[in-house]
This record gives sequence, C-alpha cells and structure tokens, in this order.
Amino acid sequence: MKSIIVKTLTKLSLLLLTVSVILISCEKDGDGSPDMSAGAMSSGTIAPNSAAGGEVITLTGSGIGQIRSIVFDKNNVPAPFTSTLNTETNLVFRVPDTAFGGPQNIIFTNSEGKTLSVPFSVIALPNITSAFPTDFEAGTTVTIKGNNLDDVTSVVLEGTTNAATIVSKTRKQLVITMPASNVDRAKLKITNLSGERLTDMDFVNVSKALTVFTDQLNNGFENWGWGGTFAASADDKITGASSLKAAFDPGGSWGGLQLGNGGSINITGYKYFGFWVKGADIDKNVQFWLNWGNQKVITVPANKWTYFRYELATQYAGVSMSINNVTFQIFEAGKTLYFDNIMFFK
Repeated sequence: MKSIIVKTLTKLSLLLLTVSVILISCEKDGDGSPDMSAGAMSSGTIAPNSAAGGEVITLTGSGIGQIRSIVFDKNNVPAPFTSTLNTETNLVFRVPDTAFGGPQNIIFTNSEGKTLSVPFSVIALPNITSAFPTDFEAGTTVTIKGNNLDDVTSVVLEGTTNAATIVSKTRKQLVITMPASNVDRAKLKITNLSGERLTDMDFVNVSKALTVFTDQLNNGFENWGWGGTFAASADDKITGASSLKAAFDPGGSWGGLQLGNGGSINITGYKYFGFWVKGADIDKNVQFWLNWGNQKVITVPANKWTYFRYELATQYAGVSMSINNVTFQIFEAGKTLYFDNIMFFK
C-alpha cells in the first residue's frame, strides 16, 4: 500500500512539474518577444537621424533588450512600439504623429529602469487643413487650422515678400492678419522650425477684384430685388465692415435679390466669379444667374459661411463679357441670408 502511495505522489509531482514548465514557457513566449535579459544600454544610434511622424526608424546598439518605454523628450511624447521588434542589438519603431518638431532626445527605458538617451530631430512641417476666410484685404484676420503650427515663424504670400502678422499660435491653430499686396490671388507659404509648406487653398485679394458687392454695391450695381429687404448690414461679414443682408419675406416665396446695372461691367481677363453666403436656420436652396443666363442651383448650409467659386471659361462659357445683372432667387418660403464679396477675379 505504501509503495502505491509513493508511486502515485511521484507521478503527481512529475505532472505538476511538467505543467509548470509549460506555463512558464507560455508566459515567456506568448507574445512572440525574444527571450533575453535587459542590458546596460551604454550607447546607441538611430537611423535615419531625422524623420517625420509615422516614419519607421531603428535604434541600433548593444544591451538594448527588454525595452519598456520610448519617449520623445520635447513635451514628453510617448512612442508606441512592438516588443517582438526588440532584440539585444535593435529596436524598430515609428516616430509618433504627435511628436513635436525639432532637435531633441529619445529616451529608452528597459525593464530594470535603466535609460538610454539618443539625439534625434523630428521633422514636423506645418499641416494646414482649413483657413477662414480665404478672401482678404489688408488687415483681414484669417484663422488657419491644422497641426505643427505652434512654432511657425513666418507666413508670406507665395511669390512675394508680403508677410502676414502672426497674432497667436498653438499646435492646432494659427491666427494672422493679412498684409497689403498687389497679387490677385496667391497661396500662403508657412514656415516653421522644420521647414516650409504651401497651403492647398489660394487667397483672393478683394482689392484687386472687380466687385459687385463688398461693403456696399459697387461699379454701378443697384438693388432691383423683390420679395424682401436687401441692404448692407454690419451683423456679420467676411472682409471689411459689412455684408449684404437678404431678408427674403417669410410669408412669400421665390423672392429675388437682383443686382442690376444700368450700364455694364467688362469682365474680359477675369477668370472666376465667386461669392460667400451665410445660411439661415435650415439648409436653403438658391438659384442664381449672370445676365439671366447659365442658371446655377446651390444648397446653402445652415448657420455658416460657405464659399462658391465658378470658372468663367468652363461654367459660364455662354455669358457675355459685359455683365449687367447678378440675381439670387430663394426657393419657396423666405429666409434671411447674408452675401459678401460678390465679385470677379483673376
């Protein structure tokens, strides 16, 4: 009986030992990470030694196993990494998209709390996603949104030395006032500590345009509208001091903001027709004409300024070079809209 008990206990011990070995093995190798001990991390190099967010870089050295954290020390931005790409001599990872631009150190910390500091330079060019407004006069305030804008040093109209004044800047937003300029329109060249980048959008110089309305009706245009009250208003605007408030009668329908000219303006040499319109409390359909031809229908989004631009050669090919009428007619029941910078430009 005693012999049977001893044999049974021996078998149980061997079974428990086998299970323990399996569990330990799974615990070590479950994530695919190389099985190695942490090193001294006395030195290391990074290639390439400069890169932009999202790009792959490699730390090479000795004793760099068991890395537990990577931090870009400018504003302490952590970098995610995969432990399976960490050996005793290499670590492959990406520059985080949130890293701040410029020279800095990357701090590596291993499982024993030992650290390694390696110099690196993050390329973080200005990234522009939107700008408002894109029409300007001298002194117009423009708000630019995007990324890597906190270290912007200059904003210049492309092809000129006309520099905007920087009013304020954060990582995600840049506010500027526009300079006086003789350009008809131009992109902005925005420079920060990593380099320079041009905006995708161009900026239209109102002072060089042929205008129907800016702060007032210009160049012989008059209000010939019906079904509403139409007049300059300081309620809101894109540039200058006023916009054209079009208070279409709510009790009526199909009111028209007709801007007529007893003579005409010559648009020879002008490339675009454009205007801004701010919507009412709901989206509203509007149809409009130049010289009562080439009717366009637009949907004006509610409660915000929206810009519309048309290339004359392709979208108004049948319109005379002499313009004497610009008319906006609202669909169905009236609402109040605001128009600004109705104009032709090169």
